[in-house]
Amino acid sequence: MDVAVVGGGVVGLSVAEALARRGAEVVVLDAGAFGAGASAGNAGWVTPALTAPVPAPGTMRQAARWALDPASPLLVRPSLRPDFLRWSLRFWRSTSDAGYAAGMTALTALATRILDDYDRLEDLGVAFEHHRDGLLCVGRSAHAVAEELATLRETAGCGYAGAIEPLSRDEVLAQEPALQASAVAGGIRLPAERHVRPESLVRGLAAHLRGRGVALHEGARVDRLEAVRGRWRVHLPGAGPLDVDNVVVATGWESAALLAPHGVRLPMQGGKGYSVTVPAPSLVPRSPIYLLEDKVAVSPYEGGLRLAGTMELGSRSSDLNDRRVGAIEAAGERALGDWSAAGAQRWAGFRPMLPDGLPAIGPVPGRPGLHVATGHAMLGVTLGPTTGEVLAPTVLDGRPSLELAPFSPARFGNRAVPLRRRRRGAVRGGGADRPAAAAR
Repeated sequence: MDVAVVGGGVVGLSVAEALARRGAEVVVLDAGAFGAGASAGNAGWVTPALTAPVPAPGTMRQAARWALDPASPLLVRPSLRPDFLRWSLRFWRSTSDAGYAAGMTALTALATRILDDYDRLEDLGVAFEHHRDGLLCVGRSAHAVAEELATLRETAGCGYAGAIEPLSRDEVLAQEPALQASAVAGGIRLPAERHVRPESLVRGLAAHLRGRGVALHEGARVDRLEAVRGRWRVHLPGAGPLDVDNVVVATGWESAALLAPHGVRLPMQGGKGYSVTVPAPSLVPRSPIYLLEDKVAVSPYEGGLRLAGTMELGSRSSDLNDRRVGAIEAAGERALGDWSAAGAQRWAGFRPMLPDGLPAIGPVPGRPGLHVATGHAMLGVTLGPTTGEVLAPTVLDGRPSLELAPFSPARFGNRAVPLRRRRRGAVRGGGADRPAAAAR
């Protein structure tokens, strides 16, 4: 094998697709079922406009105000674990004006290609539920709308080219009859944004990869990676080791443990999120809705309606918290007329959170052939296909891309002792779009 991708969520499968399309022989390994982690129950938004980093100026003050409210959109569970304390300190430092501006610039630059990358997937025949209905941001107060509008204009200043349309209360209600008038003071229309059903995206990518002859293995837990004579040996308990030229670690918030033995410092925490999916809703909005004060995403699907939100830091339990789920359901009741959570499927999962709000994408310095694609926080679906497009050329030709510089895993420090660099030969396989130059 040329490449082993460890992790079968949206990001891992997108990386595998980009590699296979360029002619690489790829295997994808996942400890559970494909898409069973953070890809299973999120809102599925493809939103270049909403790529601002989580650690922003004022975030710490807001977190302190919400600290005593277990139903708040952001809940930090205090912990004395050294890793959590170090992560929290780095997060606080990243809320500076300079740190936030650098993160915003990097993410917005990457986001300029998101919609084209999704169009490419459809052109290739990847089947998934894909909606181009825009996004409606709605606030119960004029203050919340003004704050969101200011952030969106910062994004536009960094290169976001989509339209940003402020709306009056009456204009919001005219565009979205599903909203209750008492829950609307104004809003913002973002017509370029999209959404997908993430479960269908995972299924579509997996089916497409199988059709190309890519080996996909569920229930294949990787317990360690070993550098052996210029290649990488992937150890799978209960099965023989697998030797490959390159490894891409895309296991979400669990990536840090797999990389740590190689001296890779990847300060990762799981940001727990929740969703409520009604399979046969009596009320379906015309487009996705972002409830600004509650930080809740409303995603209408074919035969379903999903409300997703909240960020819970410091928790390691995957159990459902009734108070957190109840806060999402209450937001739906306030905003949507005739909405009911009866018969809903409730879900919780962990988003991979790095303290500066940026994903880690790129090669590991001093470890030729070892690459990372993780830490996407709430942007896994938004940035999944684009992550594959920007990382695949670097994996195959061995030359780091300047486009990936802000996302390098080396930004957190790297204790790795450089190994003898192996000679990088041509990748086996064919395909007209295999050369890196054709993919850029």
